[in-house]
Parts: sequence; C-alpha cells; structure tokens
Amino acid sequence: MLAVLKKNKKIILFFIFCYIMIFCFNFFKNIDLDILWNYGFSKNVSDGLIMYKDFNMVITPLYPLLTGLFMKIFGTNMIIFYLINTFYALFILVIVYKLDKKIIFPFFIYFLFESAPGYNTLSILYVFLLIYLEKNNKSDYLIGFIISLAFLTKSSIGLFLALPTLYYIKKPKKILKRLIPFIITNLIVIGYLYLNNALYDYINYTFLGLLDFQNGNGNFNIITILIILIVIYLIREYLKTKNKELLYILAFQIMAYPLFNISHALIAFTPVIYYLLKKYQKLNEIIIKNAPLFILIPIISLIINYYICQPTYDNNLFKYRYLQKEYRNDIEALENYFHGNYDNVYFFMMEAYLYKLTLDIPINEYDLTLKGNLGYNGESEMINKIKNLDDGSIIITSAIFQESKSSIVKTQASKKIYNFITENYNQIGQFHKFKMYVK
Repeated sequence: MLAVLKKNKKIILFFIFCYIMIFCFNFFKNIDLDILWNYGFSKNVSDGLIMYKDFNMVITPLYPLLTGLFMKIFGTNMIIFYLINTFYALFILVIVYKLDKKIIFPFFIYFLFESAPGYNTLSILYVFLLIYLEKNNKSDYLIGFIISLAFLTKSSIGLFLALPTLYYIKKPKKILKRLIPFIITNLIVIGYLYLNNALYDYINYTFLGLLDFQNGNGNFNIITILIILIVIYLIREYLKTKNKELLYILAFQIMAYPLFNISHALIAFTPVIYYLLKKYQKLNEIIIKNAPLFILIPIISLIINYYICQPTYDNNLFKYRYLQKEYRNDIEALENYFHGNYDNVYFFMMEAYLYKLTLDIPINEYDLTLKGNLGYNGESEMINKIKNLDDGSIIITSAIFQESKSSIVKTQASKKIYNFITENYNQIGQFHKFKMYVK
C-alpha cells in the first residue's frame, strides 16, 4: 500500500489540491438558488420527508436520495453538503485522468468553474463514466446500470445518454443486457415510491410537468445558436472519425435545453472541452506552461466575487456558511417582523427555500412554486390549493418581483400564481422587500 502511495505521490497530491480548490472555490462563492434547492432537497430526505409527497421537485430522485443519505450520516449543515458534492466533482476528474492524463490540468481549470454542488454536476460524471466504460469494453450490464443512474438523476440526460446504445442495433443481445439493469433499478424506485404513496406525484412532477416547464421556461437566444453550432460540429466530427465517445458528448448537449442560459450551456460544454483538449494538444501545452497564471485566475475571481457579495457569517442552519449581505438583510427583516411565529405563514417566492431553511421553518409543497415544477397543469392546481388554505393564513410575496415583473424577460417564478394572490386577497402590510396578504 505504501509503495503504491509513493509511486503515485504526485497525482495523489494533485487530486488533493483539486479537492481543496473545488471546495473553496464553491464554498466561498455567493450562494445561489440552484444550490439552495439542491441542498434543500437533500436535507428534506435526510430529515425523513418523502420525495414528491411531502415536497415537490422536477428531478428524478437519485441525487437528493444519495446526498441526503450521506448528510444523514455526517450532518445536515452546509459544509457537509459541500464536502459531499466536492467528492462527486473529484470523481469526475479521476475518470478524466484515466481517459487522458495529458489534459487533466487544463480540464480541471475549466471544470473548476462548473463544479457547483447539484445534480447537474453529478450528471457530468455519467458522461465520462460511459465514455470510459465504452473505451475499455466493460460489461454491458454495468453500462446499462450507469445509464439508469443518469436517468434517475435527471431523466432527460438519462434518456439521451441511452441513445448511443442504438449504435449496436444489429446486436440485440447487447442492447438487452443494457436494458435489464435499467428496468430493474427503475422498478425498485417505483416500488419504493408506491409503498410511500408518492408514485403518482413522482410521475406528475417529473414527467407530466415537463411540457409546462418547456413552455414556461424555454428561451431562444445567442446561446441556443451556439449550442446548435456545437451540435453540428460534433456530428461532423463523428462522421469523420466514427469515434463513439462523440455520441455521448453529443447526447449530453440536451443539458442546455430548454433554459439555454449560460450556466446550463457551460455544463453542457464540459465534455466538449474534454474532446477539444484531446484534439488540440498545443492548447494543452500553452495552459500547462502558464499553470501559475491559470491557477491565479479562479483565485482572483473568487476574491473579487467575495468582496462584491459582502457575505456575512450565519451560524444558524447554514452553519459554517457565509451568505451575501442581501440575503442576510432579508432574513433579519423576517426575524424582526415575525419574532419566530410563522404559524400559517406561506412564502410564495423564488427564495422560499432560502428563508425557510435559514429560519428553521419546515418545508412543504408550497415552497417551490416555479413554472414546470408543479406537475401537469400545475399552476392552476397550486391556485386551487391556495384557495383551500385556512382563513387567516398569511401569504408573503416579493414586492420586487411584483414591481418589475412586466419588464422581466424570463423567470421561473409563476406570474399566474402571483397575479391570483394579488388580485384576490387583501394586502395587509409591506416591509423590507416583502408584501403580505391575508386569505
């Protein structure tokens, strides 16, 4: 064992360096809502809540189930959440190293900016695992199992990563071997959800609501054009090289759809960067020769971001985590107004998870009222649930959203739900950036 460690001392130290860099780079960045939702889902599972039944989410269940299990063992504070997710990111780097040692440092520099905690990062892992397994002619049963994990992490990614298997259409036994573990793992999940009376909710939120998500959140812009150009490039490369790994890289571009924003596009580009680094070795050499500069870039960006956000220490549920000043002000305003009494108080806003987790208020099905996250015809169904709230219930909304919603180009917040609340219930007060209504 010691001999192995000594022989691989440099690469072990490199991966330790990567782990520390990824953790620090993400932990000391301003916290965003995607991270909050991923943390919240995982904490809900750790706290014993049933996915889809006790709280809604549009993703399939593996990421919060896996992360929530680790949090149950090691702790539910934010530092544990980041440590767990950094291991997911490190696993990606190990696989890339196995695929091509020469590109690991340049790839790490790019990946550092796209390694934020969440199910999207875990989805990247499956692409590289499948490329590695295909390259090394590993078991078809194992490949099918990884595809099933991808599907159970993010359904669209899993379905598209299954498409390269059609390459073996003339070998039905090979396809069957990959299909069997996919069916078995999904039947296990279906059985678990059925036993917990959550199967219909699972189907409703993760599949039936996808059309609403697409219609409500899709956006055609310059990133859409860029994705199309990359898809065309990857198709041309495959036709020239017949390189099977390009099929997985091509399939992964679905990550950018339908939001077509910078964050999802950069995640979709991750395996593309891997391919380009392999193809253009001179680019590798330039980056490696200027390694100190490329290490300084993320460190400088982190420092600049830290000072811009003015984070403040918070020792409540987000133990050991810094929150940007804006969010701390929101939380202090809520604490000063309600003095800990949140009975029959409902938060209808994008930041509901942030406020409720920080203030230690139980999460429920009203806390993620985003378009596409509410199942089939979800906005109308949520309005019906609001109508059934007890008389006297206090509804909190964002005054900023209401004042600017006419000029917002795209937002996941449900304008239909906001409009129903503001048009049908009496406003009883306003403080800080919040408006209050009573049913």
